[in-house]
Amino acid sequence: MADVTQNGFALRIRRLLPTGWFPSPPATGEVEQAPVLNALLQGFGSVFAWIWAILTGTADQTRLATMSGAFLDMFAADFFGTLLTRNPGESDDAFRTRIEEALFPSLGTRPDVVNVIADEVGSAGRVIEPRNATDCKGLGSLATPAIGGGYGYGVTTLRYGSRAVPFQLFAQLPTGDTSQPATQTLDRIADVMPAGAIAWVQDVENPE
Repeated sequence: MADVTQNGFALRIRRLLPTGWFPSPPATGEVEQAPVLNALLQGFGSVFAWIWAILTGTADQTRLATMSGAFLDMFAADFFGTLLTRNPGESDDAFRTRIEEALFPSLGTRPDVVNVIADEVGSAGRVIEPRNATDCKGLGSLATPAIGGGYGYGVTTLRYGSRAVPFQLFAQLPTGDTSQPATQTLDRIADVMPAGAIAWVQDVENPE
């Protein structure tokens, strides 16, 4: 592999000089016989090494996977304007992940809603679909868990399902705040919901 260090570039220039003008370039381990010339060439070598480093770094900035620093910010600005900016103190990797998610979003599925809630409040909370038997279980009793899966009348975790409310879900955010959920959270949930579907969102403390 070519030597692209300062000394490597200096030696390249040294070998291009006409034979006989200066002492031959030193071999590995030998003492330089033309120190003044070497000092001059090292200056050139420093410039070329710096340019090479810039070229190498620029190549990395042509792909999202290897971008860093201000190049990531410019990439986000090109695609999303002011809608997607770096958060204070956010690392390149974290910002890159958000850019990738915005470029190739997964939309219209239940996991998307769960992921948005987890991203917004730090925990997935609970999503309940009235027409989903897994969410609503059956009507059994505490004495017959095999019938109702341990869910029965009087059990706090009992949830009634309904076939009369299609394309709807209840999302419970585990924030402990009983006020209306943040507008940003509601907007992000709406962004990933299928067209024509409804999400009823509630802040609760320790959803079960």
